[in-house]
Amino acid sequence: MLALVLLLTSTAPSPVPDSMCARALRAAPDLSCAAADHGVALAASPAEAERLASYARAGEARFSTRFDRDIAPYVVVSTPPLPDRAALNAAGFSHILPWPAPRAFDEAARRSIEQGARRFAASQNMSPAQTEEVVARALSQIPDAKAQAALDAGMVPHELGHLWFTAAFWPERTETDPVAPRHYGGPGPDWLDEAAAVILEDEPTAAQRRDHFRALMKGEAVPSVGPINGRAILLDLPGLLAREHPGLARAVAVAPELAVKGGVGVSFTPAGAGPRPAALERVFYIQTRVFADYLIRISNRPAILAVIAQAMANGRSFEDWLASDGAAHGLPSTLSALSDGWRDYALGV
Repeated sequence: MLALVLLLTSTAPSPVPDSMCARALRAAPDLSCAAADHGVALAASPAEAERLASYARAGEARFSTRFDRDIAPYVVVSTPPLPDRAALNAAGFSHILPWPAPRAFDEAARRSIEQGARRFAASQNMSPAQTEEVVARALSQIPDAKAQAALDAGMVPHELGHLWFTAAFWPERTETDPVAPRHYGGPGPDWLDEAAAVILEDEPTAAQRRDHFRALMKGEAVPSVGPINGRAILLDLPGLLAREHPGLARAVAVAPELAVKGGVGVSFTPAGAGPRPAALERVFYIQTRVFADYLIRISNRPAILAVIAQAMANGRSFEDWLASDGAAHGLPSTLSALSDGWRDYALGV
């Protein structure tokens, strides 16, 4: 497993001139740069920089539709190596998103897969020849360049969404508060923080999450999720709204400072690369994606998540907001009524 932990910076957004790439390249002169509207992508080659920038541009467009807020200047940087963060911050970029270069991803995946396959073979007392066959079979499951690009198209906007969302609604948040609440992303509820990320994913990724939702509701097995009673979890809306992100424990294991500072834990697990993320974690993504769809549909407001987020940022609870403002946005005024509507929606998708 190749794991990255991305910490939200506390640098206040500052104006970035039109020559964003010129500024970024002064901080990282050995890399190539491609610009989006609000940030840049840095990589070893112009083609790779442009590929990452194209995903970021698509995410910017979705963020504008769903949140209608400014995007803090950012850098997506293909790693390794990781340029000097301080220099990029000084150049006017508030957020730096490291992203594994295809070669780095492939090498790390191969090491992880081979080690896991050999451990498995040893546990089964396989012969050397059988062990090599198991290793070769496992290595054949590594995503090719096309599959990796498809993953990046959904996940680059997803991870940028965590950063943009927090900066847009909690701009005064700091990393060093010793009593900061334990969160996977920003200070908002974990379901809302994750919804802000999944709603920025590309359409193929969104369609896959919706397909998995339907399959779990039917009691079907979803290989990427594993054995789980998904239907009961998906129907439990109060549980979703109160739940700590199931991936937080894994992220904190990688970087314990997340338990205090908050941040974004990201892990990339190719097919066959060791144990998959917990089933609850996968179901959490699926559920938040479809719940976001539900809120948008019944409110008939593409930016309903922004309205809810602003209320949360103002210190209100979701239930209080429903009671006072839900009806004005086409939503029920109680969590109980919302849960009933969600159940009907989930059973009918």
